Amino acid sequence: MSFAPPFTAADAEPDGGALLDALRLETVDRDLYRATFVVPDDRSLYGGQVAAQALRAAGLTVEPDRLPHSLHGYFLRAGDSEHPTLFRVHRDRDGRSFSARRVEAVQHGKVIFSMAASFHLPDDGPEVQVRPAPEVAAPEESPAVGLPRLLSFEARAVDQPHPDTPWPTRFWARTTAPLDDDPLLHAAVLTYLSDISSGIAPLTRDGATPGASLDHALWFHHPARADAWLLTDLEPHVAGRGRGWYTGTFHDRTGRAVASTTQECLFRAAR
Repeated sequence: MSFAPPFTAADAEPDGGALLDALRLETVDRDLYRATFVVPDDRSLYGGQVAAQALRAAGLTVEPDRLPHSLHGYFLRAGDSEHPTLFRVHRDRDGRSFSARRVEAVQHGKVIFSMAASFHLPDDGPEVQVRPAPEVAAPEESPAVGLPRLLSFEARAVDQPHPDTPWPTRFWARTTAPLDDDPLLHAAVLTYLSDISSGIAPLTRDGATPGASLDHALWFHHPARADAWLLTDLEPHVAGRGRGWYTGTFHDRTGRAVASTTQECLFRAAR
């Protein structure tokens, strides 16, 4: 079996195409895909990247009119940023309205990430949003802020609900280049964004800080363009026994809640 050579950050287009290159998958066989994008990095593979790639792999096995509505992933091992990743998709079920998939991300012969994802043929129904979006300044009125590890993204800082945190928990973000209209691509890019920063950051104390992600879930309420400004809002809830748990929401500029997330991560003092 032959493979194309790994695709590196140096090969990416300078106009913001690096993210698209990172999410591009090569078809190896039925339900087997390979991400060839690699970067020289002394840190482990960014979790949002492997989760986004896994969602794209799952989406390639369902009918295009079925959109992702939820995913739940477990980070099992540290990924290698300088090594390609294989994605094995398992077709658990295709019903009249829903399709269920499981995905295993494999490096060096070991599963580094596993995901269950569900896709839905959208129905007509009532539209209800209980909690309004946070009231914040528009992105054009907010200063730029760096989001480390994110390719082809720009962000704007807003007033922080937890101002003493080491990382922002509320910010606007969008891609630096327009994306096409593929809803699976936009869902994957939102997944890529959803693992950045940490809602546990406000609980940092006594030497304990947020660590590696353990598991991550995301629900897509409405289709949203990731090349338009989206407001990320992360909120801590509980920490203990070496773990921390938080939730988050993503709103578009109209205030519509387009997605929600929850994550558990390590939360312990450096050893």
